[in-house]
Amino acid sequence: METTPRISEAIERLKVVFAEVPGTQLSLADASRLAGLERTTCHVLLEALADAHFLARGRNGLFMRRTSDSPMA
Repeated sequence: METTPRISEAIERLKVVFAEVPGTQLSLADASRLAGLERTTCHVLLEALADAHFLARGRNGLFMRRTSDSPMA
């Protein structure tokens, strides 16, 4: 997937949402609203951030920032 400036900006917005408050856990709907992204776009980007090991998805379906001491790391 080619990264356009618009996609890069959206990824950075999502990273900021999760980095601002350690331990933040967000649903797709909440992440979409906070980052100002359409749900489908947000879902693709959240999954990409999980694939890149920036985020993890819990058993409850919530996304959280992956840390070296997290059980999913």
